[in-house]
Amino acid sequence: MEAILTKKGSSLGFEVPESLVKDFNTISGTIIEMNFRHNDKHVFRKKTKIREGWDVAFSEYALEGEDKHLLPDFLDSETDSLL
Repeated sequence: MEAILTKKGSSLGFEVPESLVKDFNTISGTIIEMNFRHNDKHVFRKKTKIREGWDVAFSEYALEGEDKHLLPDFLDSETDSLL
């Protein structure tokens, strides 16, 4: 695959072919990590969000009844008063 660098403001950028956009499930604004290696090899990958997938995991926990509070409520109010 080839891409031509073009001027984007004070930086350079390149266009990503539609086939790669679909393969990597990206949209405009997706953050891409670039790792530069020796011998002119570069690795580009879509950066994952730190908490990606947590919403699904927590909703599954709730369905399984695993979302019960482990500490009594009075501990939360004591902690709030210290802050």
